[in-house]
Amino acid sequence: MPLSTLPRAEILSLLSSMGVDLPRKTKLSDEELDKRLSRTLDSTQYLTRVVPKPPLNPDAYASWFQDKSNKPVLKAISRHNMLEANKNYESSLKDKGNPVELYSNPAMDLRQTLMSIGNACDNGMMPVVLQDKDDSSGICLRVLEVKQFDEQTPILVVLFQHDLKETVSQGSLQWMSSFAKAKQPVLKITATIQEQQLLLRLLYTNSERLVSSYEAKRASTETSFTVSFLLPVGPLTGRDLANYNTNDGCSVCGDPTEKKCSRCGAARYCDAVCQKDDWPTHRTFCNSLKNARWKSIDFCSVDQAGMYSMRINQYDIVQHDDMRKRAEASKASKIQEPPVNMHGLVPFIVKVQLSASNAKGPAYPVVKVRPELDGQSMLLYDQERVFEGMVNRRAADSEAFDDVAKVVKTKGDRGIKTFMWAIRTGEWTIDLCLDSLPDWQKW
Repeated sequence: MPLSTLPRAEILSLLSSMGVDLPRKTKLSDEELDKRLSRTLDSTQYLTRVVPKPPLNPDAYASWFQDKSNKPVLKAISRHNMLEANKNYESSLKDKGNPVELYSNPAMDLRQTLMSIGNACDNGMMPVVLQDKDDSSGICLRVLEVKQFDEQTPILVVLFQHDLKETVSQGSLQWMSSFAKAKQPVLKITATIQEQQLLLRLLYTNSERLVSSYEAKRASTETSFTVSFLLPVGPLTGRDLANYNTNDGCSVCGDPTEKKCSRCGAARYCDAVCQKDDWPTHRTFCNSLKNARWKSIDFCSVDQAGMYSMRINQYDIVQHDDMRKRAEASKASKIQEPPVNMHGLVPFIVKVQLSASNAKGPAYPVVKVRPELDGQSMLLYDQERVFEGMVNRRAADSEAFDDVAKVVKTKGDRGIKTFMWAIRTGEWTIDLCLDSLPDWQKW
C-alpha cells in the first residue's frame, strides 16, 4: 500500500517512532502531514549534509572500497547520538547484548536494517529481500555500488522493487530465481509493514533526487526495478526535534492561540471544545497549579557562566563531530546560541541547583564554588539536558532570583536543589512556578 494512502493515525505513528509527537488532534491536513513525514525522514538521513542541492550524481564520488583505510560499510552506516551511546555502553556493561528491541519501533528497525544492508555490502554486495512475517509485502533490493561522500559517510546506490502478496511481479520472481539458480546467497530480512513504509518513502523520494544521466548497471531481471540511493539514517538532532515538536498553539489541536487556562495559566486552548476535551487529562495538573505564581527570570548559557568549557547536547550525532564544531564556531564568533526550545510554550520540569561550595554531582565536575559565592547563581536544566541555563544574581533581576532561591532553600533537598515547573517564554527567558512543585524526579 503506497504511503500516501495510509490513514492519518498511521502517519502520526510513524512520526512518533522518530520522536515527533504532534498534538493528538492535530488539524494539519493530510497533505501537510505527508510533507511533515517527508521532511522528518530527510532529517533522519541528514540529507542536506550530502545533497544540499539535488540532484545527486554518484559518478562524482570515488568508490568506498577504493580507499583500503575506510572502515566497513556496516560500521560507517551506523549513526547514534550521545544519549544512545551512553545507553549502549551501559547495556554492554550489563552484558545485555543488543540494546535495541526489534519490531517495536519502525524507525529503530529501519536503522538496524540499513546496517544489515551495509553488512551485505561488506560481504560481496549480497542482494537483499525484505518481507514481513506474513509475507504480505516485500522489497527486493540490490546495492549497485557504494560511493564515498566523506570518510564517515557512504552513499549506497541501489536498485529496488516493491511487491504485495496479491500482485507479485514477474520481474521479482525472475530476480529471486536467478540468484537461486546461481546458488548465490541472498540476505533475507524480516521487516514490519511500517518499517517497509519508511524505507520505501526514502527509496522513492531519493530516486527523484538522482541525476537523470546516471546509468544503472542492471541485470536482465532488473529492467522494472527503480534506481535510488540510501544514506546513513540515525536519530533526529536536538534542533530537528525542536523544529518538529514545538507547539506554541492549542494543547489539543495545535492551532495558533494566545488563550490560556484561567485556572493554571499554563495550558493553551483555541476554544472551549478543545479545553473540555482535554480536561480529563489536564485536571490533575491544573488543580495543582491553580492560581499559582510564576516568576520570569533571565538566564545565560553555562559556557558564559564559566562552569563548563563546552555545553554537551545529548542529541548531538557522534559521527558528525558536532560538539567540536560547535565549540570552535562559538569560540571564533564569541557569540553564544541559546539552547534549542524543544518544549515550545508547554510546561516542563527543570532541576534547579543553587551554587554551593559543598555541592556534588555532574553540575560541579571541575569548578569549585567559593563559600562567599554560595547561593549567588543557579543552574537550570531539563531531563534531556537539551535545555541548560545559568542564572547569576548580579546579572539577573535580583528580586526574581531571590524568590526562586527561597523556594529552593525552603522546599528543596538540602536547601540547594529542587524540581520546578517551567515555561520557555523567550530565547533567554524562562518562567518558573513558585507555588506548586512537581513530584521529585529520579534524574
